[in-house]
Amino acid sequence: GGEDCCEFHIHGGSAVISGVLNALGQLPCLHPAEAGEFTKRAFLNGKLDLTEVEGLGDLIQAETEAQRRQALRQMAGDLGQLYGRWSQRLIRCLAHVEAYIDFSEDDNIEEGILTVVDNDVNLLQTEIDGHLRDSRQGERLRNGVHVVIAGATNAGKSSLLNIICQKPAAIVSPIAGTTRDIVETALNIGGYPILLSDTAGLRESTDIIEQEGMRRARERLRQADIVVA
Repeated sequence: GGEDCCEFHIHGGSAVISGVLNALGQLPCLHPAEAGEFTKRAFLNGKLDLTEVEGLGDLIQAETEAQRRQALRQMAGDLGQLYGRWSQRLIRCLAHVEAYIDFSEDDNIEEGILTVVDNDVNLLQTEIDGHLRDSRQGERLRNGVHVVIAGATNAGKSSLLNIICQKPAAIVSPIAGTTRDIVETALNIGGYPILLSDTAGLRESTDIIEQEGMRRARERLRQADIVVA
């Protein structure tokens, strides 16, 4: 955490441990470490940057191998180094512009410097836009790829969900409109997190409850990464 530490090596008896903790609790400005406190102190002391802290959080929450690998890559500092390089390039461009404004009549100012700055800023914008598109993939990996099964009533959506899950997660019957609400199941397929949703069948209906189920189904479709229809 970037701070001086003191370690106590004591006997492991519960009474001894309790006595030491009680004694320490009497000292001013001393309290038990809260969840994440050492990480917080490491961040405040410059030992970890924000991207590395986020990577550690992702590693703790990782449930699949792909999530674990992504978290380790972020903890390695690659993302923070990339952002640092972008920051330095922007600072350099800003310095060139300020120098041009302040010393534009000076012969020491390189000709065409504004063109160079403009080209570098445009290149940076392209790189950042590409990174933002790629980060959407990382978000899917962190939160899970959202797959929605949709279609007409009695098309076999719930049966498909049960086959994929290998368990009776959804009620199946020959009666049209059996599924009214969203049925969600979290899966781990090949190390990748999947959130699979079965939705109400879409058809014309005067049933108020079924209409609400179809409204929720359409809303879930808009949120889906992949639609199986």
